[in-house]
Parts: sequence; structure tokens; C-alpha cells
Amino acid sequence: MSQAERLVDTTQIVAEFGTSKPRISEWSNDPTSGFPEVAHAEGRKRFWRHDEVAQFFAQRAPKKRTLPAAVLEADQDELLTKREVAQLLGYTQTSTINAYFRDRPGYFPEPDQDIDGPMWRRGTIVAWATSRPGKGRRRSAPGAALPEVSVEGDPDELLGTAEVASLLGYGSVASFSSVLYQGGLPELPEPDALVKEEGSRGPARKKWRRATVVEAARKRGVLPPADQDANDDMVSAAEAAEILGYNNADSFISALGHGHLPDLEQPDGYEYRRGSAGRPRQQRWKRSRVEELAARRSPSTS
Repeated sequence: MSQAERLVDTTQIVAEFGTSKPRISEWSNDPTSGFPEVAHAEGRKRFWRHDEVAQFFAQRAPKKRTLPAAVLEADQDELLTKREVAQLLGYTQTSTINAYFRDRPGYFPEPDQDIDGPMWRRGTIVAWATSRPGKGRRRSAPGAALPEVSVEGDPDELLGTAEVASLLGYGSVASFSSVLYQGGLPELPEPDALVKEEGSRGPARKKWRRATVVEAARKRGVLPPADQDANDDMVSAAEAAEILGYNNADSFISALGHGHLPDLEQPDGYEYRRGSAGRPRQQRWKRSRVEELAARRSPSTS
């Protein structure tokens, strides 16, 4: 498949061109935006021609961002809520910031404080707004590494937000907390306990039982189902493409999206890409299943 024939979906556009799903939807629904027309649809899933999408982003000139003098002269250490940050940046809703955390991990700065809700210093937002490029990705300073948490530990042990974020596949406590406050984790129930740290003047900390978090992780696809055989040899899209004779993972995924591989439409599992607040799961298939299909296919159809 040539580059001119390659089709990409929303997730692939977000990953390659550094935008967000809401922006793609906005452009696609606006006939004056210049965004290419949908080339193919499978149910609710839409595909665009990669070359047309690439041309659209190449023609977009970065907008120069300026902030009012009153913002630059105000107390740069003052803490702002998410709504206040959105107002400072000229966003009509906080959903734009939510989308940054969900679709572009590392692009928006992590909160300077996150206890009863995420808060940023005005100076943090000013520095980000005046230095970020019009296109591409800006990486903020990395936060503290999350701990490694065993699935096999005491099921009744209470875990804090750092351990829960790690088990659920997030890259930072802030990204996990942001999604939690938005109500974006329906699989995770209310905390099993609120624990006041000895000597702390802050509020009680949320804690969840390990068993509660593991169950939520399985529902989200971060962990395999409990009844899945850990010894199953699973392959990625790239490996499946090689077995079936496709040029690369993109051509395999495109064929899958076009319904050319009905035997593989339902994956056998997922691998969660750590470091995202959303659900950028990568499909996995049993090797035996893919090899069986390859044996039935004629080389001329690959």
C-alpha cells in the first residue's frame, strides 16, 4: 500500500500530528476548516487519507499567542483552579485542558498542587502559553516516577494515588487525578478508605484496596482478564502484519478497519501503553490464531 493510499483514524492522527480528538472532530464538522473529507467509515469509526491529513497540518501556520499585560503583571505564584486557568488561556470550557491530559500526555504542564483538585501557579501557565509551539509537542518537566506495584500483593492492602495510578497505567499522579476528578474512571469505585497521615495538616488521603484497583484495571484492559492464560503467545499489529504478509502495521490495521480480516476483528487481548490518561490500548492476537489464518490465505491476497 502506497502512502497515497494509506488511511488513518483519529487515534493515529493524534499520535502523529500532536493534536487532540476534540480538535479533529471540530475541524471535520467545519467545512471551512480545510480539514480533508472522511475517506472511509466503519460504523462510527472514521478514516482519512494520510497524505491529505499531512498536507493539512503542513499548511497550518502556528498562531502567535499573547497574554494581556494584566496577566503578566499579576502575582505569578498565585494558585489557579482549572476553570481559572481555562479563563486565563481564553478557553470557554475546561474540557480543552482535559483533552490535553487525555490525548497529549506531557503537553500541558502538571499541576503545581493537587490535593482537593489540580491547581497551577499563574507563572507556570504563563511560561507554557508563551513558549509552546503552534504545532508539535512540548514536554514539561518529568514528574516523580511512579512506584512499581505488584498485582499479586495482599488484596486488602490500601494503596494511595501513586500506587493506583501505576496499576492503572498512568504516567503520573497528576494525570490520574485529573481524569478521576473529571469522572473519567467509571471502573474505579469510590475509595475504600480515607486515611489521615500522622502529623499531616492536610486532608485525609484517598485509599483503595489492591483488589479493587486490580479489578478496575482488568475492566479497563490495562491488565488481562483473570481467566486469560498468561502463557498464551500474543502478537502485536506489527507482528501480525509480518505473519500475514502486509508491508507494515498501518496496512494491516487499515485492512482490519475495512473489514478485510473478519477472523481478527475481535482481538484476544490488549497491551496498555503506559503514560496516557486515556485508553491508547494496543490490540493483541494469539499467534496461533494469526498463523492459522495465514496458512489459509493465498499469497496473492496479502
